[in-house]
Formats: sequence, C-alpha cells, structure tokens
Amino acid sequence: MGVPGAIATWAVEGPDGWVLIEAGPERCWPELVRGLDTLGLAPSDLAAVLVTHIHLDHAGAAWRLAAEGVPIHVHEFGVQHLVDPSRLLRSAKRIYGDRMDALWGQLEPCPAELVHAATDGTDVDVAGLRFRAVETPGHARHHHAWSLERIEPATCFTGDAAAMLIPGTPWISLPMPPPELDVDAWHASLDRLEAGHWTRLCLTHGGMVQGAAIGQHLDAVRASLDSQVQFITDLQASETDPSARQATYRQWLLESAQAAEIEESRFDQYVSSGLLGMNLSGVARYLEQRASSS
Repeated sequence: MGVPGAIATWAVEGPDGWVLIEAGPERCWPELVRGLDTLGLAPSDLAAVLVTHIHLDHAGAAWRLAAEGVPIHVHEFGVQHLVDPSRLLRSAKRIYGDRMDALWGQLEPCPAELVHAATDGTDVDVAGLRFRAVETPGHARHHHAWSLERIEPATCFTGDAAAMLIPGTPWISLPMPPPELDVDAWHASLDRLEAGHWTRLCLTHGGMVQGAAIGQHLDAVRASLDSQVQFITDLQASETDPSARQATYRQWLLESAQAAEIEESRFDQYVSSGLLGMNLSGVARYLEQRASSS
C-alpha cells in the first residue's frame, strides 16, 4: 500500500543457496520479485520459504512461491490452510470485507507435496543452513519464530510474536486479531524469546532489534499488551457505539505515539483503521472465550 517497511520478508544466504523467511501478501508479489532481483535471484531460485504463521501478510503469497516449485515450511496447524485456503479466505473476508483484495490480493491453494509441517523444535536443513521452529503462540495459535542455528549473530525471525515497530522508532504496535488471541500464551512466548540465546530479533513488521535492546523491547511489548487489553476491556464496558469506541482507542494510541515524537500522519500510515478494528474485535473475542471457560 506504499507504506515503507510495513511488511518485510527476510532473505538469508547460505553456502548452498537462499532461504526466504515469510512470503508476504500476494498483493506485494511484484515488490518481492523486484527485491529478489536486486540479489540476482528469481523466485524459483529459492531453496525454501519458512513462514511464521498463515496470516495473509505473512503467507498470502506462499502459493505464488509454491507455483515456482519452492518448498514451504509452516506450523503443523497451518498446513491444511495453505493447501485448502477456503476457511482462511472466509475468515479474512469477515475481518477485511470489501478491502480484502486491495489489501492482500489473491489467495490460491499450494500443492500439498510442497507444504511441510513443522512442530516446536523441528529443524529445517536447507541451503547449507539450519533453522529451528520455536513455538510462540499468543498472536495466533499456529505461530512459530524461526531460529537460525549455529550462526553469529544469533538470529531469530519473530513474525508477530515480538510485535511490530513503526520503522526507525521504538514505538510498538500490537496486532491482536480474532479468533486466537491468547494473552497468557503471548506472555509465555515473550518469556521464551527473552530466555533464548538470540542477539538479534528480525521482526516481520518494523525492522531489527539487537543486543541489549532486546530485553527492553520485550518488556515494552509486555507492558503494551497488558495496557491495551485493559484499555479495550474498560472501553467495552463504558462505550457501546463501535465508531466512538474505535475513535477513543485511536486517540489513546495516538497520544502514546506522539509522546514518542511520531507525527500523526506517520502514525496513521502504520496504525490503520483496519488494525484498530481488528484489535477491538480480537480482544472482545478473547474476553468472551475467557468468560465462557471460567
């Protein structure tokens, strides 16, 4: 959508070829092809693609890569949705409505023989590199971070488990979609990321966090997660009009961003109305599920 750094894929060169972390949305396929071209690559040259989870900003173009013969590695719960994306498509259309195609593009099935299931601790040896799946639910039940093993700096590709940043700033944006938001599981995933050996986190949205900044970043994600869930919980109790609820939530986030010296115009590029609505729905669904299980 013309927003720089809004969504990333990471290209990793090994002794025997290249691996891509995340496929990105199908709408960005031309940008992905151009990016690979700057590395002297065509999509068919890739040894594999590892996706952190099946949301369309991460895996929407997986079928395009599979059509080029590239193997796709994904959480075991996500395999069926890449092979038959009908349920994924219906769920996304409920969230994004008429904006679905403009945001994410087309969604087609991947050939089953090219989609490989990963579980926690699964090693994927490809292009002379080893990647290890790290179970990190919370944002979604079917979420893996991918650890690049035995390479320095120790690097973990975190998907959405370590949240998002407005590029070039420390300001955290949280994606909290229905139906699988789980706050307790997300906290456990943040603990696992912090306890790991990694000295570099590569986020799908917003860039890289390195060294001592990792602990600070993860602490900020924890604080933002708790404060946003509490704010939305209180907002649901006090405001019944959905439009007013979203406007209040936006203003609260905007004030936080402005305190970090982020201008409103830039804030609006990265914190869209779609993200706001998704978070409100995600927390509402989470609260419903928690109430029904208690």
